[in-house]
Amino acid sequence: MADERSRPLRRKRSRQKRKAERVLQWTLVVVVAALSVYLVSRLAAPYLVSSSLVRSAMERAVAEWTGHTVRIDGTPEISFFPEPRITLNAVRISKPTAEGEKVLAEIERLSASFGLLDAVRGAPEFREFRLGRPRVFVERDEQGRLDWASEGRLSSAVKSVRPREGGHQTLEAAADAEVGSVTVEEGSIAIHDQTSRRTFVVDGILADVSWPRLSSALTAYVTLRIGGREARLDLSTPQPLLFFGGREASIGLAWSSPILTASFDGRASLAGDDLISGALKASIADVRSLAALSGVHLPGIETARTASVSAELVKTGRDLRFDQLELTVDDAHATGILELSPPERGRRRLSGTLAFDRIDVARLLDAFSQKDTSGEASPRQLDFDLSLSAGEARLAPFTIENIAASLLATHDKIQFDIADGIFSSGRLQARLDGAGPSFAGGGTLQLSLADADLPDLAERLALKGPLPSGRGSLDVTLKADRPIWAADPSGIDGTVRFAASAGALRGIDTVALRRLAGEKPFFHLSEALGADLPFDTLVFSAHLSSGSATIDEARLEGPSEDLQLSGIIPYASQGLALSATLSPPTAIGEPPAKPLRFFIGGSWPDPVMSPAP
Repeated sequence: MADERSRPLRRKRSRQKRKAERVLQWTLVVVVAALSVYLVSRLAAPYLVSSSLVRSAMERAVAEWTGHTVRIDGTPEISFFPEPRITLNAVRISKPTAEGEKVLAEIERLSASFGLLDAVRGAPEFREFRLGRPRVFVERDEQGRLDWASEGRLSSAVKSVRPREGGHQTLEAAADAEVGSVTVEEGSIAIHDQTSRRTFVVDGILADVSWPRLSSALTAYVTLRIGGREARLDLSTPQPLLFFGGREASIGLAWSSPILTASFDGRASLAGDDLISGALKASIADVRSLAALSGVHLPGIETARTASVSAELVKTGRDLRFDQLELTVDDAHATGILELSPPERGRRRLSGTLAFDRIDVARLLDAFSQKDTSGEASPRQLDFDLSLSAGEARLAPFTIENIAASLLATHDKIQFDIADGIFSSGRLQARLDGAGPSFAGGGTLQLSLADADLPDLAERLALKGPLPSGRGSLDVTLKADRPIWAADPSGIDGTVRFAASAGALRGIDTVALRRLAGEKPFFHLSEALGADLPFDTLVFSAHLSSGSATIDEARLEGPSEDLQLSGIIPYASQGLALSATLSPPTAIGEPPAKPLRFFIGGSWPDPVMSPAP
């Protein structure tokens, strides 16, 4: 009974086994047949395909794509395994000019795959291009146009492409064509820019480009060398034809190298304004090397070490605005908004506002005081109109708090203004004008310090000896033929005026002065130190020239004594040559008191006092 129940199950399994065997047999037949066809086609291909036809078609295709003359000096090679591929050796692309033939590119090996059936029919279509050791020569004119422009298929597509909504491009079917992939091995590009008259060379190029059709998006991954430094560039754009044509196009860029890491995601153009709008980030590990490599001359490049910037770029009219800007140069960090204006008189203009946490004023001014090897002021490629602020501004060895300043630098003038700042608890204002477009040739300084803490001011200026206490004001006008902050004291001319009220001249004991004057023909000021000399008014003014200050007015008026000074202070040698008169105030109705006259010589802070006969 059990055997009868299992018999149908065995028959079913037997039928399934025979069916599986038949499927396997047919599968093997199909695979073998396919392999046979493949092998036979590859073996028969040299007899079915005309190598001269493929060579001519490839040569014609390159000429059609570039729109220029193509010459092949080497012997073409055709292989059919694992796929049909033609290789052209010693390819030259050129165009005729008034001066003769101009070479645009030289390619050591150019290969592409093609369809076997298309080749048999006499119309091979090429794809998967590989360029071995290509050398490309490009010239960029003052309008940003490239001399590769032509009437070829690529140029025709560039001319007929139109932007499409959503950041894409649209192209008529007649102008569209299959591209496929492009691989570059050990390539180089030499770009001569007519505007800057410089030639930029990029070599060691290894690239993988994916571009299915002219109308589709493009992605590229490139490694290269610039100035002997390795770098990597990742590029993607849904509008490659618009981009190559110098029109605005959506693009994503990522650059990495030992000296610069940067990214951009937005809209850009190969001609004119370059970057149009989008998010920009850059980090520079070696500012001077990058400047030397790019040929850019900007203030501060010679002294800066590292820098980073991030901003949202927005095109407003013809200006390019850097919104949400964050800028770091060495240890100084700033935020703000900047605008880059189109060239006027061949120069762009950078304007806007930057708020620093701290700023080194001396380095900022030094940046606009550089000279080249000939001694002339270094060329500046930008005009500046900047408003600056900082919680702390250092002008070694001084520190100014809460500074608000501006910098104006054009082709013929430069001006730095401190509109407001706190120094020694007083309000500081200053203006520095350069002699021409740079501070390198010197200039003039006007400085005003109001209601300052005099002891703190003396400490910051590192002054020693009997000095006034209280609060006072200082006004200075200086002129030099080199940067004033770096000029020798003997090379500065100008005027200085100091005024104070309700204070005291510390350590000047007039009782001791009078006693010593009656006892000695001369003595040091340190012998008369003691009580302070109070004053209600203190005024000092002098004009400076050739390292000396000639006193115009120097008087102290106080409740117990009046003091007047005249003479010369050779400050370059820290000397004194003064005459002084010390007299008590005269009460109403009383005869005038006898004044004490004496000479002051030697050097500060302990000069020699000599009573006058």
